[in-house]
Amino acid sequence: MPAASAPLFQPYLTEDHRDLQRHVEDVVTAAIAPLAPLMEARGPHTDREVRQIVSETGWLGLLIEPEWGGMDAGHVAKTVVLAGISEVSPAAGAILQASILGAAPIVERGSEEMRRAWLPEIAAGRVWPTIAVTEPETGSHVQGMTTTARRRGRSGFVIEGEKDLIGNAALGDVHCVVARTGKPGAPRSLTAFLVEQHMPGLEVIRRPLNGLHGFGADELRFNQVHVPTSHIIGEIGDGQDIALLSSVVWGRLNLAAVALGIHRSLFEATTRWVSTRPRYAGHLADLEPVRRRVAEIWHRLMTAELVAYHAAYLLDQGQPCDAWLINSKLTAVRAGVRSANDAQQLHGGHAGRIGTPCEQLKRDIDLINAPAGPEDLQLKRLAEQALGPARAEWSVQHAIRRSARRRAPTVTAGPDPAS
Repeated sequence: MPAASAPLFQPYLTEDHRDLQRHVEDVVTAAIAPLAPLMEARGPHTDREVRQIVSETGWLGLLIEPEWGGMDAGHVAKTVVLAGISEVSPAAGAILQASILGAAPIVERGSEEMRRAWLPEIAAGRVWPTIAVTEPETGSHVQGMTTTARRRGRSGFVIEGEKDLIGNAALGDVHCVVARTGKPGAPRSLTAFLVEQHMPGLEVIRRPLNGLHGFGADELRFNQVHVPTSHIIGEIGDGQDIALLSSVVWGRLNLAAVALGIHRSLFEATTRWVSTRPRYAGHLADLEPVRRRVAEIWHRLMTAELVAYHAAYLLDQGQPCDAWLINSKLTAVRAGVRSANDAQQLHGGHAGRIGTPCEQLKRDIDLINAPAGPEDLQLKRLAEQALGPARAEWSVQHAIRRSARRRAPTVTAGPDPAS
C-alpha cells in the first residue's frame, strides 16, 4: 500500500515545516522509539527521560517568541511536532503538549517582567510548566471551582484547594493555577497564579491512568500555599479568560495533534496486520469486508488531518477560527476512537492481548477525549458558534496579542527565576 506510507496531508506545509518534519523523524527514531516500549512496559508512571530528550530540541518553545529564546514557529509547526512524536509514543506526545499548554497563560497574559523571568527558561527546557484548572468535583465547569486564593496583607495570596487531572503535575516546575478570588457567580471572580513546585504546602498526589504509560495527570493539593503578588498572571479577575483562551486556542489543537499521531499509528499497525495475516491462500487484506474497514480508517484519518491542519493554518494567519479549533479536537478524537474500534474488529481476539499495538493505542486514544472537555462539551461550544449566544472569539484575541508582541521592541531576558 505505497500511498499509505507517505504523509497524508501536505498542502499547508512550507519547506520549513518539511524540514522540521524530517528533524522530528530523526529525533523520534534515534531517541523516543527505543524508549517507547520501555515506557509502556513500566505501566503507569511519570517518565523523566522524555523531558530530557525534548528539552534538548527546543520544542517546548515552539510558540514562544525569539526574544525569549523560543522559535515562534506557529501552530502548524506545533501540530507537525506533536503528531510526529505521538505516532511513535502517544505518552511522549502527551507530555510535550501538556507543558506547551502550560506556557500559554504566561505567553498570552503574563506581564513583561513575568515573561522575561520565565519564558527563556521554558524555551530552553530548564523549566516545564503546567496548567491547573480542573477540579475533582467540577471538571470542565470552570465557574464551579472551589479552590480559593485569599489575600494575605499586601504580600500576596494564600491558595487552598485541589486540582485534578493535571498533565505533568509531578514533572512540572511551575503551575499556572486558576483559583477563586471572588464570590461564586460574580463576574471576574477567578484569578490565575504561578505556583512553583517547591513552594511550601503544595503536594502532588499520584493518580495513575490506565493508558498513556509514562504520562501523568495527577492531583495537586494546596495547603496554605503562599503566592506573592508578582506571581499573578494578568490582572485579578482574569482567571476565567485565561483558562478559556488557553484551552480553546492552544489546548484543543494540541490534543487533536496527539490524536492524529495515535490514529496514524493505528492505521499503520492495522494495514501491516491485514497484509501479513494468512487467510484462504492469501491474506486478510484480500477480503472485501476487511478492505472496507481499512478504507474507513484511512478516510477518517485523512479527514481529521485536514481539519486539524486547516485550523492550525487559520490560527497562524490570525483569522477568527474558534469553531475550527473546537472541531479539530472533536473530529480527531471521534475519528480516532471509531478507527480504534475498527482496528479491534480486524485484529479479532489478538486485540485483547495486553501490550499489543491495537490494545495499547485503543487505551491511549480513549484518554484524549476528556482533556479540554469531552465530546458533548465540544458540541455545546460548536452550537454556541452556530446559534448563539454570541461570544468574542479567543482566536482573535490571540491574534491581536501575538501581533502586538511581534511589534514590540526586543527585550533582553532576565536572570534565572530560581536564582
